[in-house]
Amino acid sequence: MEHERGIDQQDRLRLVHARPAVEREWADQQRLATLILWRAAHDHDVLVDEVVLGTLPQYYNPASALELLHGGPVQAAADRAMNRLSPELLHQTAVILGSHTLVDAARPHRGGPSTTVGYRIRELRSTPGWTEGDWKEDLKLARGYREKAWQKRADGRWQITQEDLQAAAQAAPDTPAYDYPALPARPDGYRLWLQDAHHLLAVGTTLSAVAQTLPRTADGYISPLAMVLSGHAGACRQLRESAEDIERIWAAEPVQPTDLSYWDLTHVPTSLWEQTENTKTLIHELRTWLEVLAT
Repeated sequence: MEHERGIDQQDRLRLVHARPAVEREWADQQRLATLILWRAAHDHDVLVDEVVLGTLPQYYNPASALELLHGGPVQAAADRAMNRLSPELLHQTAVILGSHTLVDAARPHRGGPSTTVGYRIRELRSTPGWTEGDWKEDLKLARGYREKAWQKRADGRWQITQEDLQAAAQAAPDTPAYDYPALPARPDGYRLWLQDAHHLLAVGTTLSAVAQTLPRTADGYISPLAMVLSGHAGACRQLRESAEDIERIWAAEPVQPTDLSYWDLTHVPTSLWEQTENTKTLIHELRTWLEVLAT
C-alpha cells in the first residue's frame, strides 16, 4: 500500500498523523485481501504461498466476490472483513491485488505463466529499493564498515589486539557444508537455493555472536571489527524471511521433487537469486579481508 502511493515508512506515519482514518482504511483492505487469499487457497487446496495470482480476479470481481467470499467455511477472524465490506472497499482491494496480477500477465516468471502469491512477495522483498529492507544498501553499508576499519588501522586509530585476532579467526566463514536440506547434488552439481540460503544465515549468526564477544573501545564505542562483523551479519539476515517461506513449501512437498532446478525456478525469483549471489560475494570478500587482517 505504501508502494501504491509512492511513499516510504516515514511518509506513511505523517499521512496517518494527518488523516487518522487512513489507517483504518488500510486495515480494512488488509483484512479483505487476507480473506481473498485464504479463500483462494482453500478452494484450490494449496498453501496461501502457492495461490496462483491469475486465479484471484474472480474473488474481487463485484459480480462473483460476494458469493465466493461468503461460500464455504469462513474463519471467525474474517467476519469483521465481511461486515465492513462495501463496493468502495472491494474496489480498493481489487486495485492492490490486480496490480500484481497485471505484472504477472505482462512478465511471466522463468518457470512459466503461473506466478504465485509467495513468489511475488519474495520478488518484492528482494527487489532493490524495497523500503522495508534494501539488500543493496545493506551490502554497501557492510563494505563501508570494512573500508572505515581498514582506514583506522592504517592511520593508527585502531590498534589490533589479541582479542581482535581471535575474533577474526572465529568469524572466518567456512566453506559451505550444504547440510540442509540434506540432499545430494545432482550429477551436474546443482543444489537447491535453500542450501545456499541456510549457509549464509548460519554465517550471519556466527558473525553476530562473535561481534558480541568483542569489548567496546575505551570511549565506549563499538569496536571497528565488531561493526564489520555486525554489518555483514545484517546482510545475511535479509534472506531469512524468504528462506523461511521456501523452507515451509519444501517441507510441505509430499515427495522429493525430481527436478530440483525447476522447483527452484518456480519458487525463487530472479531478484532473490541476485541478492543471494551478491551476498555470497560479500562474504567471500569478508573471508579474504579477515585473512589479510590476521597477517
